[in-house]
Amino acid sequence: MDKQTYLNRFSRAAYWQLGRLEAAEVVADYAELLEQRPPERDNTLVQDLGKPKAAVRLLTEQKSYRRWLWAFGIMGCCLLLLEALVLGAQYVYNQHLLADYGPFAVGLIVALVRFRPQFHSPKAPLPRGLLWALAGVLTCCTAAGVMLASLFNGAWDWPLESYGPTARLVLCVSSTVATAAGMFGAVRARVADRRWAALYVLGLTTAMISLQIMTALMGLSATDTHWLRQEGVRWAVLGGIGLVGTGVVLC
Repeated sequence: MDKQTYLNRFSRAAYWQLGRLEAAEVVADYAELLEQRPPERDNTLVQDLGKPKAAVRLLTEQKSYRRWLWAFGIMGCCLLLLEALVLGAQYVYNQHLLADYGPFAVGLIVALVRFRPQFHSPKAPLPRGLLWALAGVLTCCTAAGVMLASLFNGAWDWPLESYGPTARLVLCVSSTVATAAGMFGAVRARVADRRWAALYVLGLTTAMISLQIMTALMGLSATDTHWLRQEGVRWAVLGGIGLVGTGVVLC
């Protein structure tokens, strides 16, 4: 293993296990150490320093790392559970569920606590690509909303029996895109910049609202349109909570 390969593997493990700030210092120290080694000793790199993951493990404060793993596991489970409920909504829509509110609340709280604003730290520019990622998820949500509104306002001359499957497909695609973005944001928040967690919060909110709309539409009859409008207020409140949480993480 050459020095650059060793440093790359060491860097990936360090940023995941140690967090961004501590990992940056450790990686810089190892880069300096490796630069001082003569090229002819590359063959004994692993024997002298240990495997990259093992070397990082020796530098890791295990209690802190376990706390991170618990937080990441909870965040991931909350988001993936909402996505699973969206994809399987036809099997559970007629049951009284609090399972959707629980994951939303827990995932949001853990994200806000784990990646809370650091007001004592100098204000750095937003990480590269974050605004584009947030804009992409919001664009996907807006497109889904426009398509649903067009369907139920009769803007398209489609057979009535195609409305339900089309609405379900739109919500599933929107939720899946948001879930993938949310998981990516949670990882980037650990290894790059905590403000990437805003993408997780937005993805969690999108999955939650998609599930709410899905279950409402699946139980909707032709005479329930007024009730559906009232439900829109609740969806707007959930969306507002998610947007506020996204803004807090970006601070």
